[in-house]
Amino acid sequence: MRYGFCKEFSTALKTEVDYSLVKMIKDAGFDYIEMRLMLVAALADDAFEKLVRTLNEYALPCDVCCALFPRTLRVTGMEADDKAIGDYLELAFCRANKLGARKVVFGSAPARALDENTTQERGYQQLTDMIHAVMLPLCEKYDITVVIEPLRRDACNFINTLTDGMKLVKMVHSNRIGLLADSLHMLTNQENANQIMDYQDSLRHVHIADAGRNLPEDGYSTQVEAIIRNLRKINYNHTISFESKNGRGVESMVKALDLLKRQFN
Repeated sequence: MRYGFCKEFSTALKTEVDYSLVKMIKDAGFDYIEMRLMLVAALADDAFEKLVRTLNEYALPCDVCCALFPRTLRVTGMEADDKAIGDYLELAFCRANKLGARKVVFGSAPARALDENTTQERGYQQLTDMIHAVMLPLCEKYDITVVIEPLRRDACNFINTLTDGMKLVKMVHSNRIGLLADSLHMLTNQENANQIMDYQDSLRHVHIADAGRNLPEDGYSTQVEAIIRNLRKINYNHTISFESKNGRGVESMVKALDLLKRQFN
């Protein structure tokens, strides 16, 4: 198991990396950071090279990238443009590969949300076609697995539950496409934690947070505890990231990491 921390790493400018947060994650003892791919793709060349150098100096790899698409790049509906998607992914996946990332999270609510003229079935088919035509060749080129992140219903109107996510995984039917379980989205949607076991063969990444995106450092809610218990039952041994607030900084992050590790050791 590898343990990471997923945050908004940009400064207020949104095109620069907040290295103080990167250092906190290193000091807390995490195995990796999980960076937003749309930030990585937006960096100027010199800023990206600084990021690569800094992570190498810290010996802190970026195993996973989240936030695959910016809100300006639609992937469903009439505005979706495979050429624009392909151009963006070429740059983004190339940079992810240089950072050492082998997984990319496909959440991206604004990019994938369905407009009023696009049905659920049309949305699934549109994503399936785009993934086959555009994404999978680049996944092979840059050795990347994309994990589908179901999002809570108040954040997006498309692909909300693990069952929804598995529908897309099955339609694409490629070992380059897997499933992500996010404890907060599952909790908010009141999903049954047993789905972790139902879809274990496709589960490749996990996000952990408690209600309100709080960092669980002193214990877990009943719902999150059930999710972790089922991860233990299936001998889950892939990446797992906190996607939460920082608590009181490094001290809280150390406590949360130690608590999580004890659940699996």
